[in-house]
Amino acid sequence: MLKSERLAAIGQTVAGLAHGIKNILHGLKGGSYLVDIGIQKNDSEKLKKGWDMIKRNIGRTSNLVMDLLSYSKERQPEFEVCLPNQIADDVCALLQDKAREHNVKLVKDFDDSIGEVSMDADSLHEVLLNLMSNAVDACLFDEDTSKNFQVDLKTVFEKDNLIRFEVSDNGVGMDDEVIKKLFTSFFSTKGHRGTGLGLFVAHRIITQHQGTIHVSSKKGEGAHFRVVLPTQQNHQALTA
Repeated sequence: MLKSERLAAIGQTVAGLAHGIKNILHGLKGGSYLVDIGIQKNDSEKLKKGWDMIKRNIGRTSNLVMDLLSYSKERQPEFEVCLPNQIADDVCALLQDKAREHNVKLVKDFDDSIGEVSMDADSLHEVLLNLMSNAVDACLFDEDTSKNFQVDLKTVFEKDNLIRFEVSDNGVGMDDEVIKKLFTSFFSTKGHRGTGLGLFVAHRIITQHQGTIHVSSKKGEGAHFRVVLPTQQNHQALTA
């Protein structure tokens, strides 16, 4: 029975990986086709569209690899002195061009009382990037074009050396059935545009750090993610 369960898990992983790679290959082929046409006809517009498509799918390949690396290994927190607000600001900067291109406003609300703390900076960055990227996508996939789309990132210093991060959007939203499946591997509402690993990895990182994550959402009304993470001092107390 144990062997069968392991084989089933391996099969699910391989199937999900193959599906993700297949979709990326479709994008790369489509982009290379446009580039070839652009070269043959000296059409700079087709060259630009094709190259943009190729770059997007290179980015998707990178995301898939990073998600799989995080998915495949257990990782203990690596604490270092860092500035959580600075990490949050960097995540916003990474997504600013994409958000601006699609008329999504990014709003930052950072608690100035959060200074230097000891946290796992790389893991925090990965969690926030996953949540913020999904929030921007939730706006892009919303068919209600009358909205003024907005994604908010908030940081709050709580008692007992806990730091709260809140990511909210007014995009497409989710129903209860989708929320129940959010943190399972290879589940995605983005179809071929998602790996189905981002939120699963984020949830595992948060759990490994003795943190919590809570999501609330309504279809058509956006979503709100609330993450609470301990600093090193608090983490040591929780695991003692």
